[in-house]
Amino acid sequence: MAPDNNPFSMSTMFNALQRIHLSNTRLKRLFNLMTSCEGVGQFKDLISTFDQSQLQMMASLLTSDSDYFMEVVSNKYGSRRVQKLLGISDDVDAFFYGAILQRFFDIMTDKYASYVAIRATVVFDQVKKHVMYKYLLHYALDIARIQYGCIALNEVLTDADDPLYRNRLLDVVARDALFLSNDLWGNFVVQHVLKLYDLRCTYRVAVSLRGHCVDLSFKKYGS
Repeated sequence: MAPDNNPFSMSTMFNALQRIHLSNTRLKRLFNLMTSCEGVGQFKDLISTFDQSQLQMMASLLTSDSDYFMEVVSNKYGSRRVQKLLGISDDVDAFFYGAILQRFFDIMTDKYASYVAIRATVVFDQVKKHVMYKYLLHYALDIARIQYGCIALNEVLTDADDPLYRNRLLDVVARDALFLSNDLWGNFVVQHVLKLYDLRCTYRVAVSLRGHCVDLSFKKYGS
């Protein structure tokens, strides 16, 4: 009897549903492993025994869907465990790199997910870092005006190891210092860059705020 190659046949559809079910089951188990408060030991043991191909498979599954990945890294334990996977190898990083860029703004402004992006700017190779810095430059003002975004941006400004992009980020903050100083969360970014004691940036902030200091002093978050 000839094999049934009809994509709409019952057997073909049944096999496809089985594969989907197995895939969903695997993703659910992985999610539980990554996000359970009781899974610390199991995660460490598993990672220590995995070879490169298994680690790549794990990274592939974690990043197979942007909503799924976001749900993992938005979890306190999920964020910590994904951070442990970053920097293991370029091949593993490639999966996380794409996933982070796909949801960059959401990740940078989330309480726990932001630490994954911050960690990535430390351990990724220079090419990946530079692209992430470009994304950060693009979204900097919007990120700065969100509670956890301003915290994440301040972390990057402190730890950025590329002088060119660090200076560009400082320039963005300094140029729009007045705009940020009038914002509930953005003002914390302006305060932070002043504490970095970068003379060039401090001067540019002063120029941006010239003539507005009295007005700002009457605002709780502008003083």
